[in-house]
Amino acid sequence: MGAVLARPRRQHLLGAAVLSMLAALGGGAAGAQTPPPAAAVPIAVLGDSLSHSYQDAVSFPPGSGQRGGAFHERTFQWTEVLARLRTGVLDPGTWETDGQNRLLARAGQALGLAAVRAPRKQDYRYNMAYSGAPCTALTHGASRQVQPLLHLMAQAPARWRRGAVVIRIGMAQMAPQDFLDGLALDANAPAEHRAIAGCLSEVEQAVGLIRAAHPLTHIVLVGIFDDSNAPLHFDRWRSRPALDNIARGLDRYDAGLRELAARTPHASFFDDRAWFRSLWGGRGAEGAPAYRSVRIGSLDVTNTMGDEPRHAVLADDHWGLAANVLWAQAISRHLAAVGLPVKPIDDAEAQRFVEAQLPAGGAGR
Repeated sequence: MGAVLARPRRQHLLGAAVLSMLAALGGGAAGAQTPPPAAAVPIAVLGDSLSHSYQDAVSFPPGSGQRGGAFHERTFQWTEVLARLRTGVLDPGTWETDGQNRLLARAGQALGLAAVRAPRKQDYRYNMAYSGAPCTALTHGASRQVQPLLHLMAQAPARWRRGAVVIRIGMAQMAPQDFLDGLALDANAPAEHRAIAGCLSEVEQAVGLIRAAHPLTHIVLVGIFDDSNAPLHFDRWRSRPALDNIARGLDRYDAGLRELAARTPHASFFDDRAWFRSLWGGRGAEGAPAYRSVRIGSLDVTNTMGDEPRHAVLADDHWGLAANVLWAQAISRHLAAVGLPVKPIDDAEAQRFVEAQLPAGGAGR
């Protein structure tokens, strides 16, 4: 019996040691925080590099050339735009450094420490997204996202009755060139559809866990972007049949999300491909780029690649400032449309924000 009693004690001591190490390294717990306004709508994000904040100095240190290069300090990701334009209205959590390397995260998870998160990054507290995250990272592995988020949400469940969780993931599986090549040849390619089905299953598991703990929190399921529209791929799939096959293949993922949202209380679907088409359009009849530009005040934003604000896509193949501002505007409209008390970002606000980031003298216009 003594041995039986000793085992929990050893686990307790080991758990205390791991907690101490995590705290020393700045992970698993946050310091004193300024309470958000009582009326602020808490918003959380699960996802990949499309939602990982650009001003994360841990992941994208000054001089790294990532997320905007020379324009990095003025290049913001959509959650950063929302935090600035809807301060006190939306609450993404405080800006802080948290998270561990995967080894420490696994050790903490093995001891049942739900608060442990990985990787280490600087971001808003409720933004679990990180670059390179596959769909499996929603609920599995050392860098899982849902369980640490639920730990945070459990600290103030009443607030999350009027909150939102945005799930925007899938690019790690559905943006690589070889994946799109497979769909271009066959919209029903078995390997690609297994990958799509796997992502849908992971999203459904994430939704189930959130819904079980927080039945009233609104969940936004964001559809997949068609990466054949990325400037990096303009030399590929130069035929309408190939592009149509890619679109039909990706339709299966979006259709799955739509169906999941339809049967999940307090859930909705956001069509990412429709958002893009409404702004920049698409390729022409023969598959060649035929995109239009988007005017934001004094700036013409084209679907081209470069760190200057006039490009929709950064040199490191992530959305640029203007595209993220327009996406933040679109998601603010979506949140308002599903009944959350969020005033949509209007065109004048979007214009002022973009123009405020433009370098003096017009560079990058």
